[in-house]
Amino acid sequence: MLLVVTILVNLSACRKKEDLDNDTSASKNESIAERYFNEVQDISDQAAKTGDLSTFKLSSNEGMLLSDCAVVTFDTLGTVSASNPDTIIIDFGTSCLCNDTKTRSGKIVISSTGRYRNEGSVITITPDNYFVNNNQILGTRIVTNTGNNSMGQPTFSVQVNGTIILANNEGTITWNASRTRTWIEGYNTLFFADDVYSITGAGSGTKVNGQTWTSLITSPLVHNRICHQIVSGVLQVTPSNKPIRTIDFGQGNCDNTLTVLINGNTYTVTF
Repeated sequence: MLLVVTILVNLSACRKKEDLDNDTSASKNESIAERYFNEVQDISDQAAKTGDLSTFKLSSNEGMLLSDCAVVTFDTLGTVSASNPDTIIIDFGTSCLCNDTKTRSGKIVISSTGRYRNEGSVITITPDNYFVNNNQILGTRIVTNTGNNSMGQPTFSVQVNGTIILANNEGTITWNASRTRTWIEGYNTLFFADDVYSITGAGSGTKVNGQTWTSLITSPLVHNRICHQIVSGVLQVTPSNKPIRTIDFGQGNCDNTLTVLINGNTYTVTF
């Protein structure tokens, strides 16, 4: 009888170990997509600082991404409108080592119907054969200035329809997101590195292996441009046929670590 009980206990323990859900892949893929497309906007906004297309400058100051190997050209002919938008092209060439130590190539094309700070302005950001550390970024990010909130903070509607072809044959992520970005710090200064945004919204994604998921921001994500990443906030990711994963981006530190809560168990993900 003792032998039978021992075998049953061992079998139960094996089943529990096999049933342990520790798959953080959807959470990581969602976070990768969020990071890359926020970064694309950081670069674009740096090139069109405060919406005045003539104020772009290359700098190695804190918070600045671009370097001397990034060539920026402007098309500002005529009156800016929806039918005659301004265009900025940021060309990283075939290999540009930027101030954040990432190597970029290709172009980012920015089309703007008005100044970044003006209500109603629509800015369309399109990567063109654009790579970051051999990860290819494709799709569009459309940013619409929706005016100031009751606190005088500029707000923006963001729609992303994107694809990331990961380096080293690690697969392809397709990602769609609808975001509201609120400019909570730095909007009343001329500096770039003191900008902080609060982000809310939802999204969905698919990995080439067929994994799908939906996402919902349950506590606003805080994007700090001094380090070009999300430093706090909570995002829920729900993979198909699996429980919710809760991603916690931390307490405001500029690091490359987040935690994922699954069925009461916490896992650390480092980029």
